[in-house]
Formats: sequence, structure tokens, C-alpha cells
Amino acid sequence: MVSMIQAIAVAVVCSLPLSIVGSERVIKSITDPEVLDAAQFAVSELSQLSDTGIYTTLSLKRIKAAATQIGDFHFNTFLDLELASPHFKSGRHVESFSFVVMQSKMDGHIKSFAIDNFPVMDDDAIEIFWINMVEKDRRDRRALFAAWESETQSATSSTSLLHEKDEL
Repeated sequence: MVSMIQAIAVAVVCSLPLSIVGSERVIKSITDPEVLDAAQFAVSELSQLSDTGIYTTLSLKRIKAAATQIGDFHFNTFLDLELASPHFKSGRHVESFSFVVMQSKMDGHIKSFAIDNFPVMDDDAIEIFWINMVEKDRRDRRALFAAWESETQSATSSTSLLHEKDEL
């Protein structure tokens, strides 16, 4: 039996404007250009999120399902994607993930995404990526210091030449 509180809650929700409740999800073709764009956006953004760079090994294998929904502040695209990587902790080369890509209603150029569960990567692979990142940072830092030292030496030699001319 439906309680009085449940009946009131249903009545309140049913009386709300659609913009507050949200629209129905509309199933989209996995080949729809907007779906393809949303999937590429989600994978591209996700690949930039790991400190070590291990997420750069993620690639879009397949779009399993897609739907859209108009929200209060965003145009939402719901995606079930299969991503490939040789470094998943599970040992599988392909795993499934659920995403929502949100495109701002106010400024259609602003996009963001949400993911239910982030990919879990193999610990040994993460360590290798971490070591490579540290080594690259060291090389970059050494190159920067060498450039600064070279600039300082050039500036010092130019200054000493000016002093010699002034002394004559």
C-alpha cells in the first residue's frame, strides 16, 4: 500500500515543470555525429587526468550505447563505452565504463564529463609511467637550468665588453 507521504511526493514531482524534473532520455544511434564527438571528448579528457600519464594508453574501442537528455543547465549525453589499454589491473585489454558528457546551455563551447568508475590500472605499469615521468621532469629541468646558465653567461660577456669599451 502506498503511504500518504509517498503519494504526496509523487503528486509534487508530477506537478513540477519539466525543466525542474528533467526531460526523458532519448536513445541515440552510436554512429550519430554528436555521440561520436561526445565519446571522443570524454576519452580525450580522461586520458589527460592521470599524474603519471598512464591514462594516455586509453583508447576508444567501441560505443556500446548512447542517449541524450536535456537537463536544467546542460545538454547531457550518456555513454556506455568500451575502452582499450594494455595496462588495466584486471589483465583484460578492454573494459566498459559509463560516462556523461555535459554541454553547457549557457555557452555551448563549455563541455565537461563525469565517469562512474575511473579505470584501475596495473600497479607495475603505474610505477613504470611514474619513473618515466620523473626522468622526463629531470631532463626538462636540466635543460632549463642549462638555458638559464647560458643566458647568464651571454649577459655577463656582453656586460664585460661594455665595460672594456667604457674604459678606453
